[in-house]
Amino acid sequence: MKTILTTLNAKYIHTSLALRWLYVANKDRFDISFREYVIKEDVEQIADELLASGPDIIGISVYIWNVDKAKRLAAILKERKPGLTIILGGPEVTYEPEFFLKDWNIDYVVGGEGEFVLGDLLTAIENNQSTEIEGVSSIRNISRSVIKADLNKLASLPSPYTLEEDKTDIKNRLVYFETSRGCPYQCQYCLSSLEKGVRYFPQEHIFGNLRYLIENGAKQVKFLDRTFNLNKEHTKAVFDFLTDNYRPNLSLQFEIYADLLTDETIDYLNSKLPAGYFRFEIGIQSTYEPTNNAVKRKQDFSLLAGNIRKLMSGGKIDLHLDLIAGLPYETLERFTKSFNDVFDLKGKEVQLGFLKMLRGTALRRDAVKYGYIYSQQAPYEIESNNDISKDELERIHDAEHALEKYWNSGKFSRTMKILTDTYYKGRYFELFDEIGQYYNQNGLPHHGYQLEDIFFNLHNFLLSKGIDLFEELRTDYYYNFKIRPHGFWKDKMDKKERKQLLYQIGNDKPFLKEYKLTRKIIEKQTAIDPLGNSGYLLTVFNFENNRVSPLFIRYTFSDI
Repeated sequence: MKTILTTLNAKYIHTSLALRWLYVANKDRFDISFREYVIKEDVEQIADELLASGPDIIGISVYIWNVDKAKRLAAILKERKPGLTIILGGPEVTYEPEFFLKDWNIDYVVGGEGEFVLGDLLTAIENNQSTEIEGVSSIRNISRSVIKADLNKLASLPSPYTLEEDKTDIKNRLVYFETSRGCPYQCQYCLSSLEKGVRYFPQEHIFGNLRYLIENGAKQVKFLDRTFNLNKEHTKAVFDFLTDNYRPNLSLQFEIYADLLTDETIDYLNSKLPAGYFRFEIGIQSTYEPTNNAVKRKQDFSLLAGNIRKLMSGGKIDLHLDLIAGLPYETLERFTKSFNDVFDLKGKEVQLGFLKMLRGTALRRDAVKYGYIYSQQAPYEIESNNDISKDELERIHDAEHALEKYWNSGKFSRTMKILTDTYYKGRYFELFDEIGQYYNQNGLPHHGYQLEDIFFNLHNFLLSKGIDLFEELRTDYYYNFKIRPHGFWKDKMDKKERKQLLYQIGNDKPFLKEYKLTRKIIEKQTAIDPLGNSGYLLTVFNFENNRVSPLFIRYTFSDI
C-alpha cells in the first residue's frame, strides 16, 4: 500500500520536521513518501498532484495556520477517491480527535508524537485489522492518549536533517531543529503546557546533525525547544559546540526563558559569541501579575528585564520580545503599561500577538469564566472578554500594523530612535496607536503599500504632531537601497536643474578625486537633493571597496 505524508506550510521557506521524522521512522517498512505545499497554493491542484501518484493512504499534518485548507483538501481527496484512507496528525487535532472525526471526512486521528504509532497503524490497515492502538482515534474508538516517542529510539533512525532530497535547497529554507521535546511550564493558553516533562535527544545526535547543517550551508536554523535554556549543562554544551563551529552567514534562533539566565551565561554570550550569530525569542506576554497568575505563567519581570538589558549591552544577540493582547484581567490601559514596559527594553523586534483560544488549552475551557468571545474558525482569535472590548482590540490591531512597519521592519532605525528617546519616551504604545489612528482617519492602507508611501505617511503624521524629522527620514529611506532609488516624496528636481548640476559636478575634478568618484557614478548611482542656499546632498550608491552603506556628501557651489 502506498502512503503519502503531506502538509501545507505557512511559507515556502518553512520546512516540516514532523513529516521528515514520520518518513525516516517508517520508510524501511512501508512504501511511504512525503510532499510539502504552501497554504497559498490551490487546494484543487494539490489534490490532483497527490492523487496522481496513486496513494492508498494520505497523512495530513494539521496546524492552526493550515486547518481550513487541510479540511478542504481532505474533502476533495475523499470526493475524488472515496476508498482513500486519510489520517490526521499534528497539534491542532491531538486534543479533540472526536471533533475532527465527526466534522471532517477522514478515517483516523493520531494524537501526539506519531513517529512509531504511524507504523503500527499502517500495519493494521495493511492487514485489515481493527486492533485498538494507543494514541489512534477512529469513529469506533476515541483514544485520549497523547503519545510521546522514545527520543533515544528516534536518534537511532536515519536523520531527518540529512535527507538527500533536502540537500540542494538547504541554503534557501528555514531548518527546524530540536534538541528536546516538552515544556516545564503550564501557561494556560499554550498547547505546550499539556506536554508534561522535558526530554532530551542524545548529545551525539544533536552535535552530529548540527555539524552536517553547518558544513552543508544552512543559513537559518530555528530551534524548536520550548525553553532552550532550561537545563544549564545542556544549554552550555550546545552553545559551546555552536561557538566552536561558528560559520559566517549562519543565523540560529532559540526560545529563551530570560528569568533563567545567569550572569555567568550572559557574560559567556557577550564575550564569546560573534555578533548576529544568535537570535533569542523571549516570551514576556504581560507584565501584570494578576494576569500572569490567571494563566499560570511564572515570571519575575524585574529579573527578566535586568537580564535582557545585560544581553542588550553586549550587542551580540538580536532579541525578539513577545507580548499577547487579550489575556485575562488586562484592560486596554493595563495592556498599554505592559507594552511600554516591554518596549522600553528596546528589543530589535517586539512581536505583538493576539490571544488564540487553541483547542485543548485550559483557557479555552475557561472561556466563560473570563467572558471570552472568540472566532470558531482557526486561528480562534479572541474578539473581546470581560476586560477589553472588540473596539479596543481593533485599536491594538491598528497599532500592531504600525509597529510592524515602523519598528520591526528595521527600516526607520534613526527616526524611531529619536522618537522613542525623546518625543514619545515612555509612551511607546501611544506612538504606534497614534500612527494607526492617523492611517484610519486618512483612509491609508495598513497593507499593500510601497516603501516610498510609508515614509511619506510617517512624515505627514509627524508634521501633524508638530514634529519635523525630514532629514532623519531621508537618511533612513536611502539606507534601504543598494542602488539609486527612482522615487522620493519631497524636493524633487526638474530634469534641467539636475542636468546642469550633473555637468558641473562631473567637471569638478578635485571633488571627484577626493571622494574617488567618476562622472558615471555621479550620473547613474547618485541621488541629489537640494538643501537650500545653493547646497545639495549627494547620496552615492556605489557599493565597491567593501562599503556597505550609501555615501552622503554635502556639495555647495555658487554658480549653478
